[in-house]
Amino acid sequence: MTSLNTSLAGKVAVVRGAASGIGKQIALTLGQAGAAVAIADLNQEAADAVAGQIRSQGSRALGVVMDVTDEQAVNTGINRVAAKFGLIDILVSNAGVQIVNPTMRIPTGRRCRPFTSTGRF
Repeated sequence: MTSLNTSLAGKVAVVRGAASGIGKQIALTLGQAGAAVAIADLNQEAADAVAGQIRSQGSRALGVVMDVTDEQAVNTGINRVAAKFGLIDILVSNAGVQIVNPTMRIPTGRRCRPFTSTGRF
């Protein structure tokens, strides 16, 4: 696990796409540095599991369902984080999509649209 050479005690972080992969590692590292971390992901069960790992390290954490292409879902998730931890200090925009298709088969307008034109933060 990577560690930070600074304390984030008293800081609140939201990590999108944090239930697995790079986002999960970022969330674990922020938690290890003392931040309260919101695990924002489409998968509540997986987000809760990562939040549990962070809590087992001694930091505060919360799993939050968040679809970044849905403004209401983002607002609901952020409001839940703010109600639990207070103001948000750190935002990691890590949500992504895996498309298992040759890029040239995807219409040009759809290659980047989910996050460039509909991602909410």
